[in-house]
Amino acid sequence: MAAVPPWLIYVLLMTTSALENIFPPFPGDTITVFGAYLAGRGMLAPLPVFLFTAAGNLGSNILLYYIGISRGREFIIRHKRLFHHDLLARVALFYRKWGQLAIFFSRFLVGLRSVVPLFAGVSRFKARKFIVPVACSIVVQHGLLVWLGYSLGRRWEFIKSLLREVNLGLGLAAAAVVVGIFFWFRSVRRHRAQRLARRNGNGTK
Repeated sequence: MAAVPPWLIYVLLMTTSALENIFPPFPGDTITVFGAYLAGRGMLAPLPVFLFTAAGNLGSNILLYYIGISRGREFIIRHKRLFHHDLLARVALFYRKWGQLAIFFSRFLVGLRSVVPLFAGVSRFKARKFIVPVACSIVVQHGLLVWLGYSLGRRWEFIKSLLREVNLGLGLAAAAVVVGIFFWFRSVRRHRAQRLARRNGNGTK
């Protein structure tokens, strides 16, 4: 890791954060936390991690929004058999009523992150009304992710010692369970053998 220039890591973090919206299964949040963890370990700085990941995420949201504006309605009309006949009217009504709230809270719902900006564009939701709530939600979300990862990095030695103690406790508990099962199994076999012996003894009389 020391051989990789920090600026390249920041660019990679920005790229992965952007990809999360375009390919929802991509683990952008996890990679952001890992980048912040590296900052906590002193390998990166926390502020650039936050700025680059937030910028990447905002950029891909805006890209999806403009794809929705330029291609979304045409796609829905062309493939109208796949959609409800009044989908465009419903989407427009939804964004007029809940648009900014939906955009803000979509950041915290993984499955909706790529859908909401696309349909905001399809419904011709105003750019300013889209960008402001999505930027605010990204600041909150990425602030929490970076804080979490940075805190883990700063306290890693303590966490490692805690994990060692937990693993020791779990190991002892597992050993106790194994020993208990062994003696229980022996007891069951002994009682079964005794019952069989008594049954055989009664049968020979």
